[in-house]
Amino acid sequence: MIEVAAAIAGATKAYAGVKAFIEAGKSIEETFTVVARWQGHCSDALFHSQRQKKRTNPLKKLVFSQSVEAEAASLFAHRKRLENQRKELISMLNMAYGKEGVEEYRRCMKEVTEQRRQEVYAQQEAKDAFIKSFWIGVLVLIAGGIIAFIVSAVASRSV
Repeated sequence: MIEVAAAIAGATKAYAGVKAFIEAGKSIEETFTVVARWQGHCSDALFHSQRQKKRTNPLKKLVFSQSVEAEAASLFAHRKRLENQRKELISMLNMAYGKEGVEEYRRCMKEVTEQRRQEVYAQQEAKDAFIKSFWIGVLVLIAGGIIAFIVSAVASRSV
């Protein structure tokens, strides 16, 4: 599972690559290969940051707790960083490749986002559901064992 920080780092690295490709006048295919990589990292970062808000691990909350303000500031900073990179990319693509390049970028963005949603994120959510089901099963078995032990202890004292 990709962490938010790793996805942000990957997006920043890919962004630098796109900038270098555009400045060097590389072909649109080479440039958009790197743009697609950047978009994938952005998509991962946004997905995981939203997902972290939804699911909170009680143990992690107690042991590794971060103040709400610090967490919100970090999330805000990540989003703004990606938003600024996106604006600069659109501007650079417009200057280097014109409106057609920007339209191709937007199509690429939609394709990558949809592909990630269907493949990667669905797999991750299925994996998480399996893990949760496993632990629920383990807890049910433990509870059943405890109840059986109590019932047998009470039954043996009654006799």
